[in-house]
Amino acid sequence: MRIGNQLTGIDLMAQHNLLQSYNQLNLSAVRLSTMQRINTASDDPAGLIAVENMRAELTAINAATDNAARAGGIISTADSAMAEISSLLNTVRGNTVAAASDGRSDAEVAALQMETDAALAAINRIGNSTSFGGKPLLDGSTMTFVFSPDVSDTSTVTMPHVSTSALGGASGMLSDLGSGGSSNLADGDLYTAMSILDEAGSQVVNARASLGAFQKYTVESSVRVLDSMEENISSAFSQIFDTDVAQESSQLIRAQILVDAGISTLMTAGQSRSQIGRLVGGW
Repeated sequence: MRIGNQLTGIDLMAQHNLLQSYNQLNLSAVRLSTMQRINTASDDPAGLIAVENMRAELTAINAATDNAARAGGIISTADSAMAEISSLLNTVRGNTVAAASDGRSDAEVAALQMETDAALAAINRIGNSTSFGGKPLLDGSTMTFVFSPDVSDTSTVTMPHVSTSALGGASGMLSDLGSGGSSNLADGDLYTAMSILDEAGSQVVNARASLGAFQKYTVESSVRVLDSMEENISSAFSQIFDTDVAQESSQLIRAQILVDAGISTLMTAGQSRSQIGRLVGGW
């Protein structure tokens, strides 16, 4: 009877193989259900270190990309504001040319001056109110951006200072064209007024060009580099971390077949021991 209760070497091997098959079946099932090849550190310790490093780098890249998007928004906002200022300067230029003609009555010149004062006030208002996320954009400050996972890799741009007291040059400031100024339209030096408008116009155009160059050659080129980095790192991350569905499905089917075969083998072996036990007991 003792033989019928004993496990043979074949039984132990069959149990060992069945356990391995169960483990593989469970592993494949988990990987397919989570779509992750690495679900615990024991699945692939070296792979876990690699993917966590890549995950951290991807997080930094996404933040840098967001920085670039914000920088683009800042520059676009500032450019739109300065485009409006250019339009206002053209209005003042037209008024100045009109006022220079003796064919205008005093009332007409006064009306042109009133319109010029309103345009100058609008320029100051735009300069003071243009902001992005609560940060003034036309105050002449220097802005620093990070378009890289490395925080020490910075890019800076100097924003223009826009106001009637800041725009102009050697001939004078834009504020001089206002009522009571040395270049007002009623009794001021209109030749000097035109020189001031030329200088102010050049400042605005050059500032727009400088910001446009920064956006094109620094912001947009950085975005292209970041996109390429994200694509390549994401691909490598997926290769290590994500489940290969075709391969894992094949492993699952194979493990299920082996489990079924192992159970069948143990059941057959158990029946054989029982028969041998009965034979021995009958002797």
